[in-house]
Amino acid sequence: MSLEFFLFLLFVALGSWGAPPQAPPVPPPPPTPPTTVPQLPPKVSRHFTVKDYFVFVIVVDGLRPDALQRAQTPNLDRLWQSGLYSWTAQTVMPSTTLPAIASLLSGVPPERHHILWNHWAPELGRITVPTIFEIAQSQKISTVAFVSKRKLEHLFSPETPLFVLNSDARHLIVEAIEYISEHRPRLVFLHLSDVDDAGHRYGWMTIRQLQAVARVDEALGLLLHNLEDLNILNNSVIIVTADHGGHGRIHGTDDPRDMTIPWILWTPDIEIGRELMQPIRIYDTAATVLAALGLVIPSDWLGVPVLEAFPEATLQTLQKHY
Repeated sequence: MSLEFFLFLLFVALGSWGAPPQAPPVPPPPPTPPTTVPQLPPKVSRHFTVKDYFVFVIVVDGLRPDALQRAQTPNLDRLWQSGLYSWTAQTVMPSTTLPAIASLLSGVPPERHHILWNHWAPELGRITVPTIFEIAQSQKISTVAFVSKRKLEHLFSPETPLFVLNSDARHLIVEAIEYISEHRPRLVFLHLSDVDDAGHRYGWMTIRQLQAVARVDEALGLLLHNLEDLNILNNSVIIVTADHGGHGRIHGTDDPRDMTIPWILWTPDIEIGRELMQPIRIYDTAATVLAALGLVIPSDWLGVPVLEAFPEATLQTLQKHY
């Protein structure tokens, strides 16, 4: 190897060692932010146009679905066998009367309506979210409520005709019939405590409680008979459900025996009884009531109307934005 060629190789090697490392590639510039913020899609308030119904919501406090299989209930049988029904409907937690009926009336769960107590406490005030009664009254629809526990006053505004009767189902129904025959309100709420009272005293699904279920059924038969005489029955939607079930002598837990309730809907337009396929939550009752009355269902409600009951219903949408 010549001296000149050796020096040339040495020069190349020394030049490579001293070369600076290559710089990393420069990232592309960030995208230019849009000049306008994209709009969220609108919420839709549902409005169903149906015929003018009378709507009856009947809560049998503490009624479990399996009690209807064991007690003598010919009138309730008449309703579900020619209506829509679910034996797996669910109430809310806590599975107690005030939180559950608050959800039934307001279309939202307890974390939204904030009725978490279960006793009469006037210092706690009344429910602060809209209920089916306030919505109906705002549209000049007449209402009335007959209840058998004073604590339910928390769920009604002073403008609602409310009768608190510490009595059995038959006496409460007799008083309600007298009012209905005179005033013919479009929305009627009836709360019957006999079954719950018997459950706490004797135990759920005992003979004594099943006898209470039978007595409530007799009282409902009296109601149906009088509605027929008043020419109201054939233009009515009747919903029968419960606020909770029970086990032993208690309720209020997430035990399925506490959480599972019956849900029955009857209208004269349903010819053959059938079980509902959609899951039913207690707050679906509120949405179904508003659909039956032809009123707008608030867009922020979790309750879903049971439209199988109204095959002729026409859906109209009102756009409401977030």
